[in-house]
Amino acid sequence: MTTTELLPSGSLTGPTRLGSMSLGIQRQTRREVEQIQRRAVVAKLTEDGRALLSNVALEHIGALTAMEQHLITIAPLGEARYREIVDSYTLGAAAAIRRWH
Repeated sequence: MTTTELLPSGSLTGPTRLGSMSLGIQRQTRREVEQIQRRAVVAKLTEDGRALLSNVALEHIGALTAMEQHLITIAPLGEARYREIVDSYTLGAAAAIRRWH
């Protein structure tokens, strides 16, 4: 369905046909509907980006945590350093996700 076909209106009156409106109102209505559609597309892409960034960060944090655990078993004196590095990455990734609007 395109913006020229049907637009929702009040639940009691049912859909409104653009053809029954003046040309000026039709143009204004189409512009408003297109603006809403643009905002919806941007919102979806923003959410997709945030989800992708979160997924990648989780994968990296998991891999880094596994490496941290492994390194602690073979070189325990570096434990504080390993934790610092993994914690720093985790905090940075979380901050990047928070900034993603």
